[in-house]
Amino acid sequence: MDLHINKLVKSVKGLDNYDMLNIQLDTAKRKVDYAISKKIPKIVFIHGVGEGVLKSELQSLLNKYSVKYYDASYKKYGLGATEVYVYQNSN
Repeated sequence: MDLHINKLVKSVKGLDNYDMLNIQLDTAKRKVDYAISKKIPKIVFIHGVGEGVLKSELQSLLNKYSVKYYDASYKKYGLGATEVYVYQNSN
């Protein structure tokens, strides 16, 4: 799932950094919730390198879930990607 803002909205016109970050995090939250509900075991978020704000905020979001995450394969995704494993309840 590419979290680059230009992949999520048609135009960034009128959006400040706070707005863009919230769109990115809301998208990530929806994807994690979806993965949990559909029993999808793995998600890769591509967030880029930048100043590390999105990666840091993404990690804070992921800490609220029963998931394990780490830097995704550099060979497969390049720099700036986080791989998430979703623990599924057996219920």
